[in-house]
This record gives sequence, structure tokens and C-alpha cells, in this order.
Amino acid sequence: MTQGIASLLFAILFAGALPTRALAAPVARPLSFASVAQTALQDNLQLRAAAFDVAVAQAQLAQARGAKLPQANLSGSYTRNQEQPLLADPNVYAASLVVSYPLSTGGNLEARIRLAEANVRGAQATYERTKQQIVFAAEQTYLQALLAAESVAAAQRSLAVANESLRVAQVRFSAGAGARLDVLQAEVAVASAEQALVQAQTGVGNAQANLNALINLPLDTPLALTDTLTPRPVDIALADAIARALRERADLAALRNRIEAAQAGIDVAQSGGAPTFGFGAGYALSNANGLSTTIFGGWLVTLGVTLSVFDGGITQAQIREAQLQLEQLKLREAQIRQQVELDVRVAALALQRAAGELTAATKAVEQGRESVRLATVRYQSGVGTSLELLTAQSNLALAEQSLASARFNQNAARIQLILAMGSQ
Repeated sequence: MTQGIASLLFAILFAGALPTRALAAPVARPLSFASVAQTALQDNLQLRAAAFDVAVAQAQLAQARGAKLPQANLSGSYTRNQEQPLLADPNVYAASLVVSYPLSTGGNLEARIRLAEANVRGAQATYERTKQQIVFAAEQTYLQALLAAESVAAAQRSLAVANESLRVAQVRFSAGAGARLDVLQAEVAVASAEQALVQAQTGVGNAQANLNALINLPLDTPLALTDTLTPRPVDIALADAIARALRERADLAALRNRIEAAQAGIDVAQSGGAPTFGFGAGYALSNANGLSTTIFGGWLVTLGVTLSVFDGGITQAQIREAQLQLEQLKLREAQIRQQVELDVRVAALALQRAAGELTAATKAVEQGRESVRLATVRYQSGVGTSLELLTAQSNLALAEQSLASARFNQNAARIQLILAMGSQ
């Protein structure tokens, strides 16, 4: 009786030490092609750095605009002098409030504001181009992951066909209707298919890790890609695509704003030789440097004029520097315009080539499947050879892989064209 109770207690304690349930496998996170771009943009470090550039440019613009507003300065002081007969009070007090306003700076402040505004627009354009590049990278990586998944599916089909061929060869050999060589060749085909499957599965792991890194997820996060490499149409003429790119490319817009900033920089440099006018008004309190025990107050008004008579040629050198920078940026704009058009043409040609490859690859798969069907019938009827069947199966596997690559190339060329046109 005692031994039975002890056994029961031991069983209860041992059962409590076991986990109540097995650890559940991590649930794959669904991810669509439409959502991968927005996911990649969330908390992207490169995009956050570009956003800081915009914020800095906006702060610089606020400074430039603030320089044209009235400035108020409040000052005060206290001095303790050594007691002397002439001083009524050794304690010296002074306080003043002065408001100043730049009447004219020779266009300097206005030019600095235009320069800062152009810099803000340029930073915003750079920010938009960064977003477009991140979206492109995310979509391209997603497509690579889809291609890896299709490679696994094709490898699995090839392995299934190879296993079936091996089964048929073994049955024929057992029945005395086939040769041992047919079995050996089928076994080699199975081994090759298994190796191809392992390589394809490794490619899926690498592609998903790259995609996780790009969308800011732990690298081991399982993903369930909900889209396929179905070709997506592109309906735009080459001339329209080029015109759109020259109009909307953010990097070209950023350079145009740099040109505007350089033009404003010339005005800033030229203002160095112009007179400046300033107006100031205020109220001051003091006890006459200690000569009085009473604190007196008085108004003050100032109108100041400043003109640089000679600065050693600094202003002219600054003007020349600004003009050279402007010419350099204009030359750079011509180069960028040429590069933009080249980007669009290259992407359009890649899209055109991918369409041709897709048509040819689709036909090759259809022909490969028919060849496998006929080779299978011939082999099972004893008319064909195992080598003929294995060759047909190998050609079909290659055709299916080529079709997957062609579908990937079509999608990749499409998003490359979108990037070249300056769209997301």
C-alpha cells in the first residue's frame, strides 16, 4: 500500500516536471509584394538619416528667415567701485533694451533665404529618391525570394519524376524486361535531383534572410510570401517614360535645386560690396557711472550705414567661386539628364528582352512536358531507352528553371523601369 502511494506520488511529480505541451513552431509571417515596400520603409536607418538632412535644412531656413526679423537685446550690468570722494555711489547700475532691424543688406539676407529654401527642396528631393531606392531594393529582394521558392518547387517536381522513373526501372528490371544499367542511371538521376533540391532550399534560406534584413526583421523570421512571379504588365511608351523621368526623377530635381542655391550664392557674394542700412531703438537706465544716487532713463535711436571700401579682393573672389560652382552644377545637370535617359532606355530594353525570353521559355516548358510524356510512354512500352527518358526529364527541369528566371527578369525589369522613371 505504501509502495503504491509512493509510486503514484513519483508519477505525479515526474509528470509535473515535463512540459505541458511541445514548443509550437514559429508561425510564418505573411508578406505580399504590395506590402513589402511599406514594410521596408518603416524605421529604415538610411531613410531616417535622409529625414535628418531635411530637418537640418529646414532649421537653416528658419535661421535665414529669422535674420530679417527685428532683433531685441536686453543687457544689464552691475559694478562695484572703490569708494572715492567724487562718487556719489560706488555701486554702478546699467540696463538697456535695444531693438534693431536691418533696413537693407544689399540683398544678402534675401539671397540667403532663397539659398536655404533651395537647400530644403533639394533635401526633400533626396529624401524621396532614397525612398524610391529602398522600395526598389525591397521589391527586388522579394522577387529573388520568389525565384528561390520556384526553384525549390521545380526541384521537387524533378525529384518526384526521377523517383517515379527509378520505380519503373526497378519494376522492369525485376520482371526481366529492363537492364540493370537503367536502374543505375535512374538512381544517378534521383541523386542529382536530391542535390538540386538541397541547393534550391539553401537558396530560399539565403533569400529570406536577405529579405528579413532589408525589412528590419530578425534574420530567422519565417516568411510566407503570398505572391508569385506572375508577369505584371507595363503599358507605357519609351518616349513617355523618358519624358516622365526627366520631369519626375528626384535626383534630377535635387540637382536643379542645388543650381538654384548656387545662383542665390552668387547674390550672397555680390552683396558683400553693397551698403547695408540698419535701424535701432531702445531705452537705457543707469546711475551715471556712480556720479548720481538716482537712476536715470533715456531713449536712444540709431541709424547705421556700412560700406566696404576695400576688402583685399575677397568679395570678387567669392563671386568668382560662386559662378564657377554654378557652371559646374549646370554641367553636372546635363550629365544627369543623359544618365536618366540612359537608365530608362536600358530598363525598357531589359523589359523588352524579358518579354521575348518569357514567350520562348513558356513554349520550351510546353515542349519539354510533351517530350517527357512521349519518352515515358515509349519507355514503358519497351520502345524507348532510359537514357531518352532521363534526357527528356533533365531538359524539362532546365526549361522550368529558365521559365522561372524569365518571369523573375520580367518583374525585375519592370521595377527597374519604375525606378528609372522616378516612381515608387
